[in-house]
Amino acid sequence: MAKDYNLIANEVIKNIGGADNVKALTHCVTRLRFVLKDTSKADKEKLESIDGVMKVIEAGGQTQVVIGQDVTKAFDAVMALPEAAVWQSGVSAEEDDADVKDIVAENKKKAKKNVLGDKFVEYVSAIFTPFMGAFMGAGLLKGFLVLFVTIGLLSKESSTYTILYGAADGVFYFLPIFIAYTAGKKFGAQHFVTMAIAAALVYPNVVALKGAEEAVTYLGLPVKMISYTSSVLPIIVAAYVQAKWEKLLKKIMPEVISGIIIPLLDLIVIFPLVLLVVGPVTDFVGTGLAKVIETGLNTVPILAGFAMAALWPVMIIFGVHWGLIPICMNNYAVLGYDYILPLTVGTNFGIAAATFAVFLRAKNKKLRELSGAAAVSAFIGGVTEPAIYGVLLERKKVFAAMCIINGIGGALCAVMHVTRDVQMSVNALTLPAIYAVYGGWAIVAIAISLAGAFGVSFVTFKEAK
Repeated sequence: MAKDYNLIANEVIKNIGGADNVKALTHCVTRLRFVLKDTSKADKEKLESIDGVMKVIEAGGQTQVVIGQDVTKAFDAVMALPEAAVWQSGVSAEEDDADVKDIVAENKKKAKKNVLGDKFVEYVSAIFTPFMGAFMGAGLLKGFLVLFVTIGLLSKESSTYTILYGAADGVFYFLPIFIAYTAGKKFGAQHFVTMAIAAALVYPNVVALKGAEEAVTYLGLPVKMISYTSSVLPIIVAAYVQAKWEKLLKKIMPEVISGIIIPLLDLIVIFPLVLLVVGPVTDFVGTGLAKVIETGLNTVPILAGFAMAALWPVMIIFGVHWGLIPICMNNYAVLGYDYILPLTVGTNFGIAAATFAVFLRAKNKKLRELSGAAAVSAFIGGVTEPAIYGVLLERKKVFAAMCIINGIGGALCAVMHVTRDVQMSVNALTLPAIYAVYGGWAIVAIAISLAGAFGVSFVTFKEAK
């Protein structure tokens, strides 16, 4: 039965403490993220009892209402309410409002959470979530191109391949520009100027300096050129420094000329600073971090792979899985491939299989309806939050068994050095591309998760009386 998102919107606002308690609203892939004036007014139990709401989480100074893959429908319904006109909305609403910043900070203080960890996840989510759809689409297209070349449907020498590869690789090559927009907004910098700085980093003549025979200098200072195409860390740090720089300039510069002079000073100061300092330092840090993780995986691959895959559903629960995205993006830039997320290639399938087992065993009509839809969501769409929050989390034995089975697949991937060179979604529809990009051992890991998680969940599930 189709969900009434207008009803859901009204019930959420009613139990969040009313419209007057809402300061700002944003959303990510699966969650409505409320910034509330008083978090104590939100009734968590009533919110979680709403048909269409899976879970309510307090994190990052926000009250996060987990909806699932249809979160945009719920968001649009909430924003269509008459009282929503007074709220700020969008991916980065709160960054432009000092009052909201204060409320977020106060909410974090009240919650007594790990503020540093919350802040890290909050920033990573805000920076990477907005363009993740384009990223996944491009990654999937890359995967299929590899498959088509492998089976002989396409030649790398054909113009068709060149055109399609351009569509697939463009977002990766110009990744700093995408990050510049979201990071600039998140840190409070003039984000279009941040984009201009990122565009300068991947400008062909600047890129060519890396291979120049003569030493590169700027005003007599030596410049260590690195590859900025597909890079992640340099532009994020640049956006942060730019925001601080602009804040300083606004204090000392007359407002009548600031709109013209500040962007000019950004380009004159921040761009060379990135080339001279930020780029080399972040390259050293990123390379070092990649080596440390790679050494750990090479030293104890079975343990590392098992832990990564087994704990992945737990990471999703707390939203900390986003914290690994910058590391994986950095791996693509530094190594040309990633070896961290491939360890979890079977987890979506394990979650889907466990949820499907619940669907087959359950007699309760509501549970069957929920578990069936959640299993399809995880298996076909790769969206696992409905299955985790709505079905598995309350059934601890099933959840634990599923995690252990996924860990076995992760250990196998670690031992067999499964990697991928593109970011792509993992679900049933992408299995051919997964085989082409990850290799055969990834398919074995998926089979282990599917068969094992279904079997143990079918056996361990007991319906509450």
